[in-house]
Amino acid sequence: MGLTLYMKKDLFVTDFWDFEFPYHDQFKKQILDYLTKDKAQKHINDFSASLDDLNTPSLSSYGGDELYFEEEKGLQSFFKTQVKKFLKKIELEHDWHQGEWTNIDPWLNVNQKGNFNPPHAHPANDYSGCYYVSCPENSGHIHFLDPRPQHRFSSPNPKKDKKEDNWYSSDNKYDTSVFTYKVKESRIVFFPSWLMHYVDPNRNECLRISIPFNARYTQYE
Repeated sequence: MGLTLYMKKDLFVTDFWDFEFPYHDQFKKQILDYLTKDKAQKHINDFSASLDDLNTPSLSSYGGDELYFEEEKGLQSFFKTQVKKFLKKIELEHDWHQGEWTNIDPWLNVNQKGNFNPPHAHPANDYSGCYYVSCPENSGHIHFLDPRPQHRFSSPNPKKDKKEDNWYSSDNKYDTSVFTYKVKESRIVFFPSWLMHYVDPNRNECLRISIPFNARYTQYE
């Protein structure tokens, strides 16, 4: 007699979204043009000097330059509009009390060789993400950590094809404790802000340029 399956559910699912950013070529050119402006260059030089003097990282990056480009109203407005469109699509997958996306907060990350982002989350936000403006080869991937700390030490180890393979990384969604997203230029990703993640050091001589962002979903009374 065969086995009768009554129910199978994936509990406590963490969503991750990967989209193509619209008008990437045109927007990338505008971002690169902005980075060559004197004001942006001065900010980069001042920021790098302050890190060298203090020998301390920012909260989410080590050695990279973070620019909020508030003076570029057109770039900011266009980017926030696109992000909001994607967030509204994500919203449809949830069963939330009605509200709206507010406080979409983007900034520019400019990572030189050796710069990286240590493990961190984005507290006081609901969804976060990153748009990859320019990502040369070997400039670093982003890794997401399983939020269930007990999962790995209370589960059988996944199989390894090679001796040097990572125990914690598996293609099987039920067994992995690390998800690695191999970044692609022109893509934009979204994930819950509480999800811990980190980025590899940039091993390329060229700059790695991205626009991370946070967003909050403000619910109506």
